[in-house]
This record gives sequence, C-alpha cells and structure tokens, in this order.
Amino acid sequence: MFDLISISEAIKRSYDSEGLLVDVRSEEVFKKGHLPMAVNLPFEEIMNEKFDIEAIEKDFNIEKEQPVFLYCDTGSTSMLAAKKLDSVGIHAYSVVGGIMFYKGYFCLLYTSDAADDRI
Repeated sequence: MFDLISISEAIKRSYDSEGLLVDVRSEEVFKKGHLPMAVNLPFEEIMNEKFDIEAIEKDFNIEKEQPVFLYCDTGSTSMLAAKKLDSVGIHAYSVVGGIMFYKGYFCLLYTSDAADDRI
C-alpha cells in the first residue's frame, strides 16, 4: 500500500536524495510551474496499459527501492498514481494537499524554461 507524506517532508527528503519528487500533472501544466527538483511523469503515462517501469527507472535514474513522492494539484490524482506504482513494486508516497497546499504557504514555483525563473 502507498503512503501519504506532507509537502514539506517530500521536498526535504528529495533535497536530501532520499527519493524522487514527481509531478504527475500534464507536461503543459508542469512547464507553467512546479516544485523545486521535481521531474514530470504525467498521470496518463503512469496509468497507460503499456507503462514500462524499467524505462521510467532508467529515464529518472531511480531504483525500485528508492521512494517516489508524487504530487498533483490537490492530492487526489497523485493517490491514484501512487496506488498504481505501488502495484508494480515502487515505494510510492502521495503528497497530501498537492501543489495547491504548497502554493498557499510558499508561492515559489519553478518553470521548465529556466532554472532561475520563479512564479
């Protein structure tokens, strides 16, 4: 079963190289603003029948033992994605409250166009 995690704990653990922070929103939305250090793996790709976990592990340089911290806008989509990843052997966490919770407290998002751009 997947676990739940706070946004602050997910960011801290990602920063400490204790897991991978994954944005499950669309690539278009991701490019408009995402959490620091996050990579994009859209929900639709995770839920696809042809989802290839080995390719994902290679693309993001992760191992099955390494946890992933998934977030979306509110936390509901990331819970579904976490359940799917958990079913294929990935230790997945869903970020409670999603990016909306983060934006409410910190208001610091990065765009994909330049690492120094902040919204």
